Amino acid sequence: MMLKRLPSQPTFQIKADRDGFLLILGGGFPLDDIVEELRQKVIESRGFFRKARMILDLRERVFNVDEVQVIRTLLEDVGGIELHEIRLGKDLQTFLTWASGLLGITVTVSGPNPESEEDLAAAGAKSLQSAPLVVRQTCRSGTRIESAAELIILGDVNPGAEILAARDIIVFGTLRGIAHAGAYGDRSAKIWGLHIEPQQLRIADVVAVPPRERTGKPQRYEVAEVQGDRIQVTRF
Repeated sequence: MMLKRLPSQPTFQIKADRDGFLLILGGGFPLDDIVEELRQKVIESRGFFRKARMILDLRERVFNVDEVQVIRTLLEDVGGIELHEIRLGKDLQTFLTWASGLLGITVTVSGPNPESEEDLAAAGAKSLQSAPLVVRQTCRSGTRIESAAELIILGDVNPGAEILAARDIIVFGTLRGIAHAGAYGDRSAKIWGLHIEPQQLRIADVVAVPPRERTGKPQRYEVAEVQGDRIQVTRF
């Protein structure tokens, strides 16, 4: 149900965050209202936000990939702002449905999700599970996460962090660390990310180190997969 908004009631908030700026979308407001007000705010503050990194906070809103794309395009085209991370709330059902369609398999959360650095370490130590592992935070330098199935990161993978999965990896943010999909030898595994700018990519036994300079950004996301005997990153 959409809310009937009072004139003084904002549809979003922008706050400072240690990883950039936090854009918090209000729940229940029509996307058109949010886009109209956000566009005006970005234009008014274009000099302040230009080349800034923005985190999209959807903890008050149901995940919708098309809405994310609209917001991302607005930020980049109007304000020159990089959307580098998306934070979701406790209700992951719509995200899991989207991820299931992307992977072509059912994705569920069968246990508690890591919420702290200690939880991340414990998740990496266990890693003997068949269900996809969902990590709901950025993986910082020194973090190592392993999954015996798919691995879904709801945040960035920073330089110095390492993520491994027996099957596909999805990074709902920017991948700048080391990622190894198909770790048990599955060359059909893929690595998905909003931005793929890693220190190293590995799929099964195939290793790639991307060039230092890459031009432009993907419109929606990027996918790394093995083609022949090389890893190819395709933009969508």
